[in-house]
Amino acid sequence: MRFARALAGALTLLLCAASPAASAERARVVLVQPGAADPSVSEALIRIRGELVADGFDVDLLDARSASDPRPTMDDAGQQAGSAALIGLFLAPDGQAAELWVVDPRTSKTIVRRIDTRGEAREHIAEVLAVRAVELLRASQLELLMSSRRSAAPAAAPPPSQVSRQAPRQAERSLDPPSRRSMWGVELGGGLLASPGGIGPALLLAARLRVAPLGPSGPLEARLSLAGLGTAPRVDGPQGSATVQQRFGLVELAALPWPELRLRPRFSMGLGALHVAVDGEASWPYRGAHSAQWAFAADAGAGVELGIVPRIDLVVEAHALVAHPYPVVRFAETEAARGARPALLGSLSLVGWL
Repeated sequence: MRFARALAGALTLLLCAASPAASAERARVVLVQPGAADPSVSEALIRIRGELVADGFDVDLLDARSASDPRPTMDDAGQQAGSAALIGLFLAPDGQAAELWVVDPRTSKTIVRRIDTRGEAREHIAEVLAVRAVELLRASQLELLMSSRRSAAPAAAPPPSQVSRQAPRQAERSLDPPSRRSMWGVELGGGLLASPGGIGPALLLAARLRVAPLGPSGPLEARLSLAGLGTAPRVDGPQGSATVQQRFGLVELAALPWPELRLRPRFSMGLGALHVAVDGEASWPYRGAHSAQWAFAADAGAGVELGIVPRIDLVVEAHALVAHPYPVVRFAETEAARGARPALLGSLSLVGWL
């Protein structure tokens, strides 16, 4: 208790030294008595009032005007002048929770802190409410003071010759979206391509060029996507085996329903071409062969983008890719695997906005 009062005294000295108004006016605390309060609440109010009076606060006890909204009670208390800060403590009727409101009348800045006593033994609720309320009050009042001092400090005025140049730049920065500075972007990453029940999974490198035709914060994007230069899964058959190389290119159109969010969902559709090259190895008397095929490809995808730093986004996507005609791997007229019917692609990449 002595330590707590010493800390409160130091805080009071700090308030007086930092603010001329604070030296002439003391903070006024309004303790709000809820209707049909639990006995532990009444005991807590008595303890809290004793602590605050000992610390030099002006303390008033009021009945709650509204059980659901503390603001009308704070407005009523604020009609009375002569306080450097207005503090309201609103306790729940069962004593399980409380709200601490701290208002600076000069700046109208309001700080709201919540106290939760669920899980505390019933015989200790009054003591816990009193200790936490007084601690939060002191911390919140100090936070108000520091905020008031920062807002009151006059900023150094730039020379008149620089005002006209700085204003357009500041306006331009305020209109920029949180993670983009251009309508053009370059995306690099990788993905895992697999055809369920057919060709095995392959790791591919992916490169994409983006353009936002409606502006950096627009809801539409166009994208040129190229993927390839990855691993070659092996397909085994009765007469031998084969490795399969896959690469594709797509022109995509993407919709971003909420482009202003830092974590933005995206949905895309694309058209392009899929290239599959097969290198076979056969057992005697058969002979391995090389074969390649181009196919028309269509793609649909969904994912999310996260702005991690200015001009850099992290993108996670899932795609379904279909091809016509779909690639088929055969060994002596025996079909061993099919691809892109559909193929599934999961990708992770970084986007840099130019």
